[in-house]
Order: sequence, then structure tokens, then C-alpha cells
Amino acid sequence: MDINNLKAFIEVADKRSFSRSAETLHLTQPAVSKRIAALETELSARLFDRVGRSVHLTEAGKVLLPSARQISAELDRIEDVICNMGKGVSGKLSIGTSSYIGVHRLPTILKNFRSAYPDVVIDIHFGDSTTAMQSVEDGLFEIGLCAMHSTAESHLKESEIWNDDLVIVVSRDHPLTEEQQPDIELLMKCPAVLPSLPSATRKTIDSALSTLNTKAAVSMEAHDLETVKTMASIGLGWACIPKVMVDDSLTILQIPGFNIKRRISLIRHHDRTLSRAAEAFIEALPNNGV
Repeated sequence: MDINNLKAFIEVADKRSFSRSAETLHLTQPAVSKRIAALETELSARLFDRVGRSVHLTEAGKVLLPSARQISAELDRIEDVICNMGKGVSGKLSIGTSSYIGVHRLPTILKNFRSAYPDVVIDIHFGDSTTAMQSVEDGLFEIGLCAMHSTAESHLKESEIWNDDLVIVVSRDHPLTEEQQPDIELLMKCPAVLPSLPSATRKTIDSALSTLNTKAAVSMEAHDLETVKTMASIGLGWACIPKVMVDDSLTILQIPGFNIKRRISLIRHHDRTLSRAAEAFIEALPNNGV
């Protein structure tokens, strides 16, 4: 099986477009189509349905994709090891993480890592932790740095790196700031601005409230914590965010019995052999990711 045909298949599956895949692979569109056709002939199976301008995986394509990713990743790793024998750490390191982690946890680590390993190309994809974890599972990213609520899937290895204190915050002119000792009952009467499901942070908040036999009156949801913070700072509701994000636009409320932490973990696939670049990056993390 030709690895170039396999990589073309992965690219089309990810981009859902022959033309965009051709641009990424620096090939013409007919050349990409030829590679896919050769792979389909070799496997005696159609891998894509082409309906108008849309491209979708067939059942055979869906079965092939996870194995194709593993084969491609392993060949890339072998090439990296062979090319760098006797040399310093280099190659490409793909990381999936959230915007919050990228802004509040990674800058110093990335700066020090780049200084120590200037030949490593760092490819960071910012989104949310749920997507990052799924992408590690699918083989798109070598490692993930993710906020966690429950235990990772059995084929994923999780190592806790940071522990975040989550605090209740409101705008400086919110009515609750006038209360001498606001409690959970009073808080639940006020509208809340929370991260949207299925984020790990939202699940952590909901779980903590559930243990107190209560539920937030959610008036607004946002995809990322920076937006949650901004909405709370202009008075649209109370929020629950990492303490490190709090600035002068917000007031922290001390709610008796409402103490929440969330863990941020390194995620990797059990069946994937890490590149030297990934191993070096993990060594640079607090607790060394073990």
C-alpha cells in the first residue's frame, strides 16, 4: 500500500474537499483524485461518496481512517527518529488544547521549550478541551492539554498537570456585592453565565451544584471562558471561572460550601509512540506529565 495514497486519503477525509487537500499536499486536484482512485482499486472498495461539491466517507472509508492515521503517524515517527539519530531534538509536535490553557498556562513553558529546542516545529490547535481530547483519540494530535471532568477513555493515558481553583465572580456593581454574606440559595436566584455543554468546566460546575441539591439559572452560555468572563464583567450574570482569570473588573464572592477545583491533564493515546519532541515537551511540564 502506497503511503502517499494513504496520506492523500487522510487529507481528503479531514478537509472533505479534493481541491483544499490538493493545496495542502502541493499537488494538483487530478493528482489527488488519482491517488484516491488507486487506493480504492487496491482495496476493492469505494472510500468517498461525492455528492455535488460535498465529499463524505463511505462505511469502508470510516473503517479505514483510524488505521490510516496510526500507520501515517508511525511512519512519521520512524522518519523522525532515523533523521535525528545523533542529532538534537527536532521535528513537528502537534498539540491540541483550549484557548484558556494557551493564554494562562503555556506561554512560559512554550518560551522555555522553544529556547531549548529551536528545531522543533510546534503546531498548536486551539479550541476546547473536549475537541482536543477527541482529536488525540483520533490520532490528529500527538498530545492534548485538556480540562477534565471524568476519567479519560481507557485507550487514552491521562496525567494531571495543573489543578485550577474555580471561583464565583460578578461585576463590581452586581447587587450580590452589597450582601454581607451571600449564600448558595441567594446565588441561585440570580442569572448565571456559564460555559456551554459539553465542556468539562461546565460539567464540573453542574456536578458541584448537584451535590448541593440545586441548579443554576443559566441565562447565557458561551463557548470559551474569556467570553464568560466578559459577560459577567458587564453585569449579565454571575460566573464560575478559574481564579487566575480574575481581574479588577470582577468581584469574587465567597459562597459557603461551594468550593470547586478542576484538573488540567496531559492526554496521549496508549497505542501511539511519542516522538522525541513530544517526550521533551512532556519533560518541560510541571510534574513531568507522569
